[in-house]
Amino acid sequence: MAIQNKVTISEKDVSGYMQQRDNGEHLKIKSPSEYQDDIMSYFSDDVKGGIELPFVKTQEDFRIRMGELTIVSGYSGHGKTAWLSYCMLHLLKNHKTLIASFEMLPKATLGRMCMQTNNSDPTKAYIDDFISKIEHKLYLYDAEGETSTSKVLEVVYYAAEKLNVKMIVIDSLMKCGVNEDDLNGQKSFTNKLAVAARDLKIHIFLVAHSRKTADENGSPSKFDVAGSANITNLADNSLSVHRNKKKEKALMMGEDPAEWKMHPDCTVYLNKQRHGNGTETYWGFYFCTKTFRYMEKPR
Repeated sequence: MAIQNKVTISEKDVSGYMQQRDNGEHLKIKSPSEYQDDIMSYFSDDVKGGIELPFVKTQEDFRIRMGELTIVSGYSGHGKTAWLSYCMLHLLKNHKTLIASFEMLPKATLGRMCMQTNNSDPTKAYIDDFISKIEHKLYLYDAEGETSTSKVLEVVYYAAEKLNVKMIVIDSLMKCGVNEDDLNGQKSFTNKLAVAARDLKIHIFLVAHSRKTADENGSPSKFDVAGSANITNLADNSLSVHRNKKKEKALMMGEDPAEWKMHPDCTVYLNKQRHGNGTETYWGFYFCTKTFRYMEKPR
């Protein structure tokens, strides 16, 4: 089935975009009365509002708010990209989304999302239907070769201002052209993303790896994010995805599955939340290996 009005934006279209737009600092000094409507919006949209993740158990604790930057971290192989992909699949139904994945090819990103609709072996007809449903709701940044922080920022501003994208996933920080030992570079890039989210009134998810430790069974914290401490300091929210390796090992060793049934396959820790209700907590999820779906109750 042919999709009408396909969108392909070349690097030439995006290159130089930051020079075209007004990037100057605008000094604003106002009296409190100028912000009366904004204060009402603060209580309705920020404190009590926001966009819900596709899980019942997270609704009272955390909402996605425009103007914020969220760090999604975790040890290598613990499923942070898969969990975020599952969330974005549901969120893009109502909010235009851009995924800039430098660790997966676009076909792998889309293929996994298609499986996360609860179909581990989709037919061509099913794939065609899936693509038709997400067309003009999801965009993918297909970077060729190495990228840079300036290129990524250009894509962020272009997507928000020209394509009306409201949510952006950048996966991952270490693939954006910042060296692991360049702490100032990491701080500068994270700060620019936070500023972009605020000024463009969008939400940005930045995937970051957790630093290697002797034992990956411990509960991760915001201090475990590899690189500069300012990555989480500058972000509005920090989430950590942690896979239950103890459960996996026990089942591999032949232990009774019934004893482990209620133990979650994955735990997501909300380690920081600057706005909203400020809650810091965690949620357990159950993972389907065939479809990469995350569920709130055991299968």
